[in-house]
Amino acid sequence: MADDETLIELLDELAERARNPYISYLGTSDDRDDWGDEPPTEDDLRAERRLLGAVTLAGIYVIDECIADIQTIGAAELDTDDGQPDPEVYAGTFVWDNFPARFRPAYDPHFFAKVLVTAIKVTQDLANPEADRPACIAEEIILNAICKSAYALMDEADLDYDAVLEDLLLEDADFELLFSKDMDGFENDPAMQRSLGMWVPPVEGWFTPFNDTRIVHPYAETTTTTAEVHDLFHLLDTVGLEAASRDLSVVDAPEPIVGLSPISDVVRLARQTSTADPETWVADDSDAESSYAALVRVARIAKSGWLTWEPHEDADIVRSDAVIRFTPHRHYPVAPDQPWAEIAMTSGTIMHVPLSSIVSYRPDPAIYEQWNSRFAPPEQ
Repeated sequence: MADDETLIELLDELAERARNPYISYLGTSDDRDDWGDEPPTEDDLRAERRLLGAVTLAGIYVIDECIADIQTIGAAELDTDDGQPDPEVYAGTFVWDNFPARFRPAYDPHFFAKVLVTAIKVTQDLANPEADRPACIAEEIILNAICKSAYALMDEADLDYDAVLEDLLLEDADFELLFSKDMDGFENDPAMQRSLGMWVPPVEGWFTPFNDTRIVHPYAETTTTTAEVHDLFHLLDTVGLEAASRDLSVVDAPEPIVGLSPISDVVRLARQTSTADPETWVADDSDAESSYAALVRVARIAKSGWLTWEPHEDADIVRSDAVIRFTPHRHYPVAPDQPWAEIAMTSGTIMHVPLSSIVSYRPDPAIYEQWNSRFAPPEQ
């Protein structure tokens, strides 16, 4: 490793290569809100420029480490006793040190190769003046590791820094949930993630682009394997359709509804075995109009309640979720037409749930009262 003086010279040299638009302004005297009332000193600007050099050097080091890891593990066979990677071979590699430990059984040689090419792309993005934010979960994890390595280089050179690279380069930190033991299984619950405004896929989806505008390296890119949430909201892809979903003359038009047929066998069986009290609605697809009319009456009892539904494709279960608003409607403005309910989860996320995925709904005013009390001003 270079001595402090040589390292500082290297950081100064590499700073010019950090052209990513989200950080390239660091070290310049451009007017910025984060400076406050005091203009930056020359030392402030120099520290930021060196941090740019550090993140560039960190990216280079990560690529070198990933190449060395590929050479180390080679075509290593999985441990025959438990079917998992041999820790004596994989321990100390970039993947094992920086990717979530609870998914290590999935980190085979091909995964290591995909991480290598992704690290190359992420580092190139740090030098690309037209780069977007990370395109997939794996890119976020790698970029997060590069940022931490950059801080270590600054500390090694005994240099101060104030900028937080992750805040500038990462769109969010949802991927950190993958590192939490307490969130085990969260990645397999897309409906819960949708209700919280997140997307944290299982390991098979870490190299899947976040959306159509993000580009993942073609060697690593995977198509999505995440189950679709039973939420029609994604169909409203124009301003006109969003407006139609709020137009009561459209969504509550008197034309016959198309039915309440269960979306899956799981929902069908749950409906058959559900027993309802007078204030709980259980879907009955044998008489859709009468069943829907009963739902409207029940929904008027309270604006909040308990929704029992199959949350996503192939869920194999139904579950009950507290909702702070439940409003049924006869028609959805996007084909295929179907009865649906606009619901607000306790996170405040709005979802458009087809009634075909719902087993039952039981109103409960306490849910809204408790939710609303969290936002009430403190007593004087």
